[in-house]
Amino acid sequence: MKKFMIILFSMAVLSACGDNEKESLSKEFDDLMAQNDSIQKVHSEFTSAHEQLKQNHSSISQQLETMQVSDSSYFEQMAQYEVVLKKHEGMLTGHEEMMKGHQDLKNDFGNLSSDEMKAQISKMQEVHDEIMNDHSSMKSEHEEMMKTHDEIRKNLIDSNQPDEMNAES
Repeated sequence: MKKFMIILFSMAVLSACGDNEKESLSKEFDDLMAQNDSIQKVHSEFTSAHEQLKQNHSSISQQLETMQVSDSSYFEQMAQYEVVLKKHEGMLTGHEEMMKGHQDLKNDFGNLSSDEMKAQISKMQEVHDEIMNDHSSMKSEHEEMMKTHDEIRKNLIDSNQPDEMNAES
């Protein structure tokens, strides 16, 4: 009878420890979901900035097509940026899918074992890190594109002013 009581007590302790671990993992998951919400907000801002940049890029491309441009490197830069914009669109779409997937995981998270919870939390953190790194690189590329767009616009405007306006400056 004494052995049975010890086994029963041990099982109760292990069960309580498992519950504490699952509770701790659930808290960690909730923190990740809050981080996911924050990343979604930043993602929405990136999507808006991307759309604005895409429109600006299209406008400048159209201007280049209608003007006599002496520097053909503008066309090369614009073509390269077209590829970068497409890459960003793919990344943004992928991010949306990953964040939606994280929301979907929320429904069954409490039913998972501790090991399964740990695995999902680990993978979610990896995905969050990937998205944040992508946002950082997209931000740099957006800034570079905006700077180049401004330079092209300035050079197009300056080079296509009537001669008397250029003489006055």
